[in-house]
Amino acid sequence: MNQTQKLAYYPNLLGQSERIIQQNVESKRGLEEYLAILQERANIEDQYAKSLHRLSQQIDRSRYLTSYEYNSITYLREQLVNQLRQKIERLENFVDFIRSEIAEQVKEIILNQNQVQRKIIDEMKGLEWDLQDKQDDLMSGKLDYKLQARELEQSGIQDMIYQYSLDISEDKAIKQVSKTQQIQQECVKLERDFEIIVLSYNEFIDVYKTKMESYLSQMEQQEQQKLLVQKDTLMKLFLFESSISKQSLQDTEKLNDQIRKTNLQDVIENFIMKYQRPQEAPRILEFRPYSSFLSKTIESMRSQEYQKLKDVIKAHNDTFYNIYEDYVKKNNLQTIEEQELTHLISRNSVQAIYKIMQIHINCVWNANEIQNNETIVGLLRQSTQNRLLWCQALEIQANKSNYKVQSNDAYEQLIKWSQKIINLVLLMSYIECIEFLDASPLRKLITVSSLIHIAVQNKKHFLMYNIKDNKVLQTADFIEASVVQAVYDALVEEIKEVTTQEERIRKQKINILTQLSKICFTLLQFNPVSVIKIYAENYLKQLSVAQDATENLMFQIESFEQF
Repeated sequence: MNQTQKLAYYPNLLGQSERIIQQNVESKRGLEEYLAILQERANIEDQYAKSLHRLSQQIDRSRYLTSYEYNSITYLREQLVNQLRQKIERLENFVDFIRSEIAEQVKEIILNQNQVQRKIIDEMKGLEWDLQDKQDDLMSGKLDYKLQARELEQSGIQDMIYQYSLDISEDKAIKQVSKTQQIQQECVKLERDFEIIVLSYNEFIDVYKTKMESYLSQMEQQEQQKLLVQKDTLMKLFLFESSISKQSLQDTEKLNDQIRKTNLQDVIENFIMKYQRPQEAPRILEFRPYSSFLSKTIESMRSQEYQKLKDVIKAHNDTFYNIYEDYVKKNNLQTIEEQELTHLISRNSVQAIYKIMQIHINCVWNANEIQNNETIVGLLRQSTQNRLLWCQALEIQANKSNYKVQSNDAYEQLIKWSQKIINLVLLMSYIECIEFLDASPLRKLITVSSLIHIAVQNKKHFLMYNIKDNKVLQTADFIEASVVQAVYDALVEEIKEVTTQEERIRKQKINILTQLSKICFTLLQFNPVSVIKIYAENYLKQLSVAQDATENLMFQIESFEQF
């Protein structure tokens, strides 16, 4: 393991001060136990030396009667006493060596490591507190920014309502626009503040990395010191003991050989790897502006992009049916050649793109796979208009077939492509959505999916059953964006053959009630009654719809039963 690989484990120390304290306690306890063993060895050897000393004194006091015996015994006794004295001297030197040089060396290492470990633990706890403060600031800044963005969305909705509602005065509409501008300024400020907080957090993470690398290096050095002092003292003890007894030489060689074979680097790596990798380590964040279906919808209505899309679909509606009758149904096209596909794309017209989509839908409806799926996906990813044209082609194909799919294979393909449309509306990063696109193709898709079906045991099984559990269709963001689009459609709908202002207002209220009813009953197929009821009540109140009409719609929503 090289230095870079070792330092890659630095996140494992974060948030684990208690484990590190325990590790340091265990490391310290290991040295203390080693010191206690040495001291116990010294005590045992000391007791052994004293026992030998008493034995030598007893032998020295012995007396024999005969000179022969005396001389023999005296010689043997002197030899024995001399050997005992030499052994006692060596044992006393050994005990003094353990108690002075060896024990003091270990004590010094323990004292030094205690000081370093306390410093590391205190600094790591300080880093954890600082990180918690930074994370709190990050979450607080993010929440403030998100809440302000949501407030800007709601104010934008009021702008649209006040702009197109006939019973709202111009003065009130101007004040609402001014309010929205003020909220937008506050939102821009909070966005800048949040961006600064993210930068500050990332800078702290860099500092944290550097410090963690330093702590890891210090802890590694401590482990090295501990192992080296044990290796050093053991070597000294073994060498000393070899001079006391030749019998211990073989054991000493074995232990020395074992010491030589010990790989210090393996021991250090085992120490580093001892910590389990945490579930999630701090990472560098990328700042992204707030994005949602609702904000995209409001932006689309402000820029008239949504209205332009509606106008395009409406203007070419007859053409769409003609393409189906004259080009698809008449020729029963089941594929499209690469050359023709390239030619249609190069024309870059609504009719050409729609023709591609209608041929593709016809193939899917008849359970055929064309060779240009990736090109189709590319066109769908390209724009909201292309996704709407695909949904429009699906609606016409279904309508011409009485909304009934004939085969299971075709039905499975319809499910697959419907899921693709849902997923293409979200631009995803590795772990989260980074941008929301226009929700109008999803509105179109869920509406037609409530009509398309296949016969299963003589009962209708609708396409919506297979997409209703998709979490996107159940988010508050998508629900409100769909409701806002429906409200917009009602507000801008042309009112004909009405002369008086009062009658125009009444007609507009009817349009609002009609559009809200349609979208609510469509969304009820995918969401709980209580959720849809809240949005219906909110917008009926904002749009000043008559009380009796409101109560009637609420009753119908509450009485709704999902399939």
